[in-house]
Amino acid sequence: MNSMTGFGKAEVSTRFGKLTVEISSVNNRFLEITQRLPRSLTAFEPRLRDLVTSKISRGKVSLYVGFDENDSASGSYSINVDAVKAYHRQLTRLARQLKIKDTVTVRDLLLLPDVAAPKQKDLDERLVWNNLQRTTRKALVELVKMRRKEGLAMARDMTRRIQALGRDAARIKGRAGVAVDAYRKKLTRRLDELLESPVPDYVKIEEQIALMAEKTDISEECTRFMSHINQYRTAMKEGRPVGKKLNFILQELNREANTIASKSTDSRISSLVIGVKEEIEKIRELVQNVE
Repeated sequence: MNSMTGFGKAEVSTRFGKLTVEISSVNNRFLEITQRLPRSLTAFEPRLRDLVTSKISRGKVSLYVGFDENDSASGSYSINVDAVKAYHRQLTRLARQLKIKDTVTVRDLLLLPDVAAPKQKDLDERLVWNNLQRTTRKALVELVKMRRKEGLAMARDMTRRIQALGRDAARIKGRAGVAVDAYRKKLTRRLDELLESPVPDYVKIEEQIALMAEKTDISEECTRFMSHINQYRTAMKEGRPVGKKLNFILQELNREANTIASKSTDSRISSLVIGVKEEIEKIRELVQNVE
């Protein structure tokens, strides 16, 4: 079981420059990938997306690629003659207007923007992709490792809370029979007080008790609740993304808890159900970050 939160970074130095890949992810209902690449590498965006989707199935993923070219990757420098002429005219005119006697030198002009620029050589696409792919895979390994580590911590917390749910469910089921007996005694005592006859009709009393027991019987809900708990434990051990499945099982657990609360008239059971629902909500908060 993996978390959807993580970060991975990798750097690879090549003969044409240094590649840096950073990948971060947070929880999201679906898989959403955003990429920031240098203009010279934007053609690789579809292939990078395929790499990410091969390892990540859910989460909001941000991928950044940095590319620092080596000087050797560039060709010879060229002078932008048109820019030099334009700069010279404007600077000469400005000097006259301000009555400045200093002359504009070639050195001054070369320091101005866009005057001298390297001629870019065409990069070997296959070579660049091989190195970019290698760097991205390394970053993905770190990302997945962090997501798995956090997922294991979440699984330990969930296991503890699921065990608590199981204990509370057992208490509720054990209390159900006590609640019926308490209702029988209460009803009998009340009828003894109300009936004018010194000998109450206990047959009718038992009929009322049986009717009450049928309407308030929660044994089936308790059985289903325990079954959902077992399904949850099994799902946690599956070696694939289970976030959506766990969330569905939690919905079913909450449904059974609500039914138990509505059927039971026992204050102790009602109190236990409140605790169960609180625990389910805490588990749900964890599940929101499970891949």
